[in-house]
Amino acid sequence: MTLEDRIATLALTAFSSLPTKCKPRPQEWIPMTAIILQTSDETLHLASLATGSKCIPSTTLPKATGLILHDCHSEILALRGLNHFLLQDAHRILTNHDYQSPYLIYNNNHNNNNVNNNDPATPPFALHPSISIHLFSTEPPCGDASMEFIISAQEDPTPWSLPTTNENTPLPNNNTSITNTLLPGRSYFSTLSIVRRKPSRPDAPPTFSKSCTDKLTLKQFTSTLSSISSIIILPTKQAYIKTLTVPFDKFNQEGYTRAFTSTPPNGRLSNILPHTIDVDIKDYSYTPLTPTPLSQSFTLKYPYSKPPPQDTTTKASNIATLYINHPETSPITEVLISGVKQGNAQLSTARGDKKGSVVCRKRMWLFLRQIVDLLAPSQHLDIKTKVENIKTYLELKDIDINNTRGRIQMKHLVTGVLNGWGKNIGDDDWGL
Repeated sequence: MTLEDRIATLALTAFSSLPTKCKPRPQEWIPMTAIILQTSDETLHLASLATGSKCIPSTTLPKATGLILHDCHSEILALRGLNHFLLQDAHRILTNHDYQSPYLIYNNNHNNNNVNNNDPATPPFALHPSISIHLFSTEPPCGDASMEFIISAQEDPTPWSLPTTNENTPLPNNNTSITNTLLPGRSYFSTLSIVRRKPSRPDAPPTFSKSCTDKLTLKQFTSTLSSISSIIILPTKQAYIKTLTVPFDKFNQEGYTRAFTSTPPNGRLSNILPHTIDVDIKDYSYTPLTPTPLSQSFTLKYPYSKPPPQDTTTKASNIATLYINHPETSPITEVLISGVKQGNAQLSTARGDKKGSVVCRKRMWLFLRQIVDLLAPSQHLDIKTKVENIKTYLELKDIDINNTRGRIQMKHLVTGVLNGWGKNIGDDDWGL
């Protein structure tokens, strides 16, 4: 069995074992994504798994206060789950000195060239050199990598019209800058290699959250580590996605090459790489993921795949599921609706923070604080002092600690070259 088939088998088995409440109802479909960690002895461990296809509108962001997940597409939710998994591992290392982590190294216990014990601003953790990160999804990521599938599914290949709020604003083309208000989702699919927002119904409130293709493209430069986890975990090459696996019939070589590479003539990263190669960005680099199909003979035992376009009775499920599976703690399983835990109104304040997922901004920040409190001041004083003095989430994202500045620099460089990448702002002016 190939590595990709082993990864898919593990993911599908884990999903199958989840309770019924985590799965779509009859006549519903949902994409599923799993993140698998492979160790040096080729052991595979499922770190996180998620389903989901919904995203909140931009008008909700100012009301989110860190408790509502902006983006519940399965790929992005699984990546948030991975970051929580890694924070769990760091917490376990600091609270159980007998624990020998196969995932992270800690500079107090290991002599590793990637971690400098003499620099108080260097993250205290790094992924173990033997680890590799693999992503499996039952559907191609939305955005540029999936446009061939969008086009082939249309009875009429004429691109859907792109609504505008200003009749003087031109529709996008390969040479036109695209503003937030005009970022297309699935529409205008004759234009390729562009940044797209999360797709939605034409009558849905607009969201400015970027497509999964665009976010995975950015991860090739900034790693899987979030702005929070990168404060304490070094973005070594092991922190980047190694493979992206999809079912055989969901793999289109032309689309994946265009979306994720600089390969001539259409690879859209050809405009980025010259800039990143010429700039010295601390700890960060272009580390390409490898899109790979499952074997043609692999039987995909997943009953909730996207139906063919002629199926008008099956709709996308409105629930998302998050499963985080650290071997040293009890698994975390959440069912989410509209970016909050099921059973809670999205904008309700009656139950305080209980509506927030373990991977929402506020609870991840609180978890980071717990971990930083456990660090020895003599070795990590700069990190402890700066994290403890942060007043707002915006300050946390822009924290000036050693490698985090490199992350911000790399992110701005890449999004600046990927034409049309506007900020999805509104949920950052709040504190703990």
